[in-house]
Amino acid sequence: MQEGSKRLRGVLQSLVSEGAITTEQSQLIDARFEALEGAQSRKSIFAEIAAYLGGAFVIIAAIFLAATIWDEAPRPARVGSLAALFILLLIISHILSDANAMRLRLTSVLSMGAAISATAAIAFSYESGNSAPWGPFLAGAVISLYSFIRYRHEILHIGAYGYLFITGFMVLSIFGKIEPEDSVAYPFYWVVLASIWLYLAWTRMIDQTLGYLIVSATFFIATQFLFVTDHRLISYLVAIVIAPTLGWIYLQDRRWPLLLGSVAITTLITGEFVAATLGGSLGALLGLLAAGIALITTSMVAIRKAQHSS
Repeated sequence: MQEGSKRLRGVLQSLVSEGAITTEQSQLIDARFEALEGAQSRKSIFAEIAAYLGGAFVIIAAIFLAATIWDEAPRPARVGSLAALFILLLIISHILSDANAMRLRLTSVLSMGAAISATAAIAFSYESGNSAPWGPFLAGAVISLYSFIRYRHEILHIGAYGYLFITGFMVLSIFGKIEPEDSVAYPFYWVVLASIWLYLAWTRMIDQTLGYLIVSATFFIATQFLFVTDHRLISYLVAIVIAPTLGWIYLQDRRWPLLLGSVAITTLITGEFVAATLGGSLGALLGLLAAGIALITTSMVAIRKAQHSS
């Protein structure tokens, strides 16, 4: 609708310049069109809200209805109902597609619902025993990632990354019985995944602000996981590489999640390092001091660069 407003204003300006209509008539037509556009926009919003509420009511009713018969239902019935839900959601999301912003949001929600339904259907189709259910989550990751590549919406962005974050953790568990706290493979997987996402955000293949925020959070979790599981030296080394990298990228592409991630990692790791070596509250204070210095230095460099570029 905004594109239509721009085109209408262009046509009205040309008609005024040609003398076909007066300026007052042009303003009157533009005002009437804006009022109509606002009404249509409000109708679209109300329709979208109604769709979400209707879907929520259906889901709640289905959950309570299924709860009464789910335990007694045979496994084929459970798997079949979830598989049918997956197919139905996938078909509806494909029909809606991304014709406009409202349909894109609905498509994204339904696509994630399809991924979750497929995960549940596969999980109920076999007994995983004591092993991690990597198969169902892998299927959900493939579906959500495919949907994200096709539609590129924020909901699918978060959903696909969340599936990849958890699925890799579970897939690693099938290669050995090593607990996560005894192996660096798990946090290193997160570092690799975040590095790939960082490259995608840097090359503008995904939304940069959201991508950088997810990357910074993942790096922070990985470094803290390494520290908590007594892989402290590795956590220091990883932080020494990651924090300056995020800071350098921030100087090139000033997005706030990069600075936030760099400062957060620097603050925690520096405080933990000093606290582990010197002990006491001095460590936290020195960590805060180091983070403040890093923040001030980075900001001054960024401001100077912006002044030179202007």
